[in-house]
Amino acid sequence: MVHFDYYPKDHPLIRTLEQRLQKAIQRAGAGELGETELHLDGNEGYLYMYGPDPDRLYGVVQPILKSSTLMTEAEITKRHGNRKDTFVMRRDGVQ
Repeated sequence: MVHFDYYPKDHPLIRTLEQRLQKAIQRAGAGELGETELHLDGNEGYLYMYGPDPDRLYGVVQPILKSSTLMTEAEITKRHGNRKDTFVMRRDGVQ
């Protein structure tokens, strides 16, 4: 799951990002892109992705997410069964 901030003017960028993520995930056979949640009463959104191996799935989508200015300071949550790892994605490569 990716939690991010956006502005209404960013909707076309979000749709393009979704298409890129979906193609990469399908091409790698790493899972699937779920529904994107955009809060109508605010400026926060969520990208949901599902797959059997969260580390592999993140490895596929990480370069795409980092290339998007929308994802600067996005909060990433990877679920491993009952355990979850949450961190802030930084464009400078530091997590």
